[in-house]
Amino acid sequence: MAQVKKIEKECEVRCPVDKMYEFFRYNIAQFTKILPEHYKSCELLEGDGKGYGTVRLWTYTLGGPEVMVAKEAFKAIDDANKTITYRIFDADLNRMYKSFDIVVKVVPNANGTGSLVKWHVLYEKEHEDHPHPHPYLELFSKVTNAIDSHLHKP
Repeated sequence: MAQVKKIEKECEVRCPVDKMYEFFRYNIAQFTKILPEHYKSCELLEGDGKGYGTVRLWTYTLGGPEVMVAKEAFKAIDDANKTITYRIFDADLNRMYKSFDIVVKVVPNANGTGSLVKWHVLYEKEHEDHPHPHPYLELFSKVTNAIDSHLHKP
């Protein structure tokens, strides 16, 4: 019987917690402007783009030549704890994963001058011989650093 597995990565950034979290909460579609080499398009299919009922269609690449698509929706939003869970569905990656959720949590870093962005991917493999989705964590690390740079532009 397959089980849900979890992989995670943390990224330290200069950006304050609230500013970083608000970007993930309200401006995620800007990925296409901030990291166009990976995010080719983002189309709002349903909702207002800021809360439950939102469905987006992403066209993206993990860095290679293969362009993929995925739909994304808010699964859980916890503003008090600065945590968002995105559910991925109707996606090319569903050939390898029965379920795929992305969790992003933003907390103060140890020295209090920036943030720690914690990424978790919760997934269930379609078949045990499929790889773990580590390339997605690498992409999210690039996204985090690109957002931090974007938010610090003069």
